[in-house]
Amino acid sequence: MSKGKLTRQELGWLLTQEAQGAAERLRRGVSALTQAPPPPDADASGVDAQLSALDDTMKMLSSLHSRPSTLRGRRGRIDLAAMLWEVAPEARVSIEPGSGTEVFGDESELRRMLHVMLGHGSGTGSAVTIKREGDEVVVGLVLGPDSSVTAETERAWLARMALRYGGRYELVGSQEVLALPAEGVEARDDVARLRKELDEARKQGEAYARELAAVWAAGDEPVAQSSYPPPASPAGDRHGAVARFSGGVAATLRAMLSPVGRDISELRAVAGASRKSSPDLEAAAKSDVDERLEQVRRRLLAVQDFVAELAAVGESDPHELVREVDLAEVMRTELRALEARAGRMGVDVVVHVLPDEASRATARASLRSVAVMFRALIAHALSATPRGSAVVVTVSAPVTTEEAPLGARVVVDDAGTILPTAARRALLQLEVEPGTFGRPSSVGLFVAAEIAAAQGALLEIGDAPVEAGRGGGVRVTVTFPR
Repeated sequence: MSKGKLTRQELGWLLTQEAQGAAERLRRGVSALTQAPPPPDADASGVDAQLSALDDTMKMLSSLHSRPSTLRGRRGRIDLAAMLWEVAPEARVSIEPGSGTEVFGDESELRRMLHVMLGHGSGTGSAVTIKREGDEVVVGLVLGPDSSVTAETERAWLARMALRYGGRYELVGSQEVLALPAEGVEARDDVARLRKELDEARKQGEAYARELAAVWAAGDEPVAQSSYPPPASPAGDRHGAVARFSGGVAATLRAMLSPVGRDISELRAVAGASRKSSPDLEAAAKSDVDERLEQVRRRLLAVQDFVAELAAVGESDPHELVREVDLAEVMRTELRALEARAGRMGVDVVVHVLPDEASRATARASLRSVAVMFRALIAHALSATPRGSAVVVTVSAPVTTEEAPLGARVVVDDAGTILPTAARRALLQLEVEPGTFGRPSSVGLFVAAEIAAAQGALLEIGDAPVEAGRGGGVRVTVTFPR
């Protein structure tokens, strides 16, 4: 290996780099000239063709000179201080204590850079310093007399190589300075950049969260609100939308449940045949089959009851004529229709008419709509009330108070799980899963609220009173206009 002079390959690589830079600068200049109005007798196409040929030639030379040589060493973490002792054991080396002097690169290239740089010193007694300055490993050399005619070319090569490694090569007074990035700095910079990007993303996410919170706070009502006035949209349109939705769901569920009923009938027939043909079948197996069939039957009945409720809503007419409706009589009719379901569920239904049976709790409303609303409220209360408890229904006639006259009211108290105040509105609007609070499906409450709004009534949700044998629950109150 030559100690100071550039080899033919290194000189060819340097010239190729310089030629590529010159060709690129020339191309930019010619492009600027061709964009302006050219002279009448000027032809720039030939110059462009020559520049393209020069570019192709330089690229070919660069690829030839960039091929790895047979002297190529290992690539990785290299200690420049240790390498400097190997390259110039006779030189006076000053090492400043502090951080490490390791860099990442090719061993043969770094060794060659030190060889060329030491050739610019004052011979065997060259004074060399190596130290760590921040994120760079800096090698300094006291310049000697310029005894080589290729010194400027060698310095240009060193500058190109330093730039290739992401470092710098400078002449500072009477010293040559070669600064290369320290090993691990690039990885640390990448981590810092990623942390900065993550911090910016976190700040942006917090800003979005604050904006969303402000939007929700501006558009939401207080959570303690438990009454729901009529909506701003036309009542008939809302009721019609609910009716169409319920009718479509009912038709779909009927189509799905019809095959299930036939399957259960076939299962009963198969179970009966196996009992006759296999007298040695164990009693436990028979009991298990019967129990499973009973569970399926109960679930099927619950789904069919739900379908019946939806079908009733779908058959209601949002444009039905308004007339004087006896709320107590309509409530009794719906309770008789739900008597069999209450018996299966083991729940009692208690009805109170206030102030007495002689008083008539009447309201001007649509008869069919009121009946559907009452059925939805009672069905929901039955589903929420555990076996052995009771649902209490109170129908009150219109009264006149000191504040204002009140219309007829219907109150339905169940004995189910108490509903938190903050969750009442969300449950009514089908925005949360009822099972989260131990409550049954709130579709019935949703339908009742929509119909009440269509009739101009006010639906309220509160806590049922705690009485003997009852642990509270949910109270739904519907107040009709006077």
